[in-house]
Amino acid sequence: MLELQEVHSYYGTSHILQGVSFAVPRGKCVALLGRNGAGKSTTIHTIVGLHKSRRGSIRFSNQMISSLPSHQISRLGIGLVPQGRRIFPSLTIRENLIMAARKKTVDAKNGWDIDKVYDLFPVLKEREKNMGTQLSGGQQQMLAIGRALMTNPQFLLMDEPSEGLAPVIIDQVGEIICKLKETGLSILMVEQNISLACKAADEILIMNKGTIVWQGTPNELLENETIQHKYLGV
Repeated sequence: MLELQEVHSYYGTSHILQGVSFAVPRGKCVALLGRNGAGKSTTIHTIVGLHKSRRGSIRFSNQMISSLPSHQISRLGIGLVPQGRRIFPSLTIRENLIMAARKKTVDAKNGWDIDKVYDLFPVLKEREKNMGTQLSGGQQQMLAIGRALMTNPQFLLMDEPSEGLAPVIIDQVGEIICKLKETGLSILMVEQNISLACKAADEILIMNKGTIVWQGTPNELLENETIQHKYLGV
């Protein structure tokens, strides 16, 4: 559903992504792991058009999106759960959700509306009149995921969904990702938490210094202590 081929991205003269190639199949979850500074978030930003690649191609549902502005990429059916949640502080929980509402695309199997988001995250319904920043970190992450779902995406990009969360909340986030995958949603998740990635993903990619250096199943990664130590510091 999403395919990157030899993608190169720069910040000024710094060569960040150095020929990144991978694909995310329809209905699957792929986790992109790596240390800080490996280029994971740059990959996400390049896919959604927040940062432009200089070389290579990015295709979504067989359509070239490399040169499109970010708002057009979003309208094709790509939702983003950004790193740090980015909740709008001047809006209530309900307002954070409804401001992102968009009709489902033609190819979307399951439409999302505010009632479905509340069914997935009951705590947001209970506190819908509170300001978004009055939530705990875990609840803010639920709100960020719910806001992305309100755009009715076919494909979800998640940038460090476990960042700053307690272990019990990370487990809940993993369960949520598995539920979303069951609806047919395709997911690319940037993560540093190996446990969460291996629980939710069908395939693991490891990035180091702007390139994909390892690819395999969660079980293959868990059994490969050499790769864990060399690239993930475990």
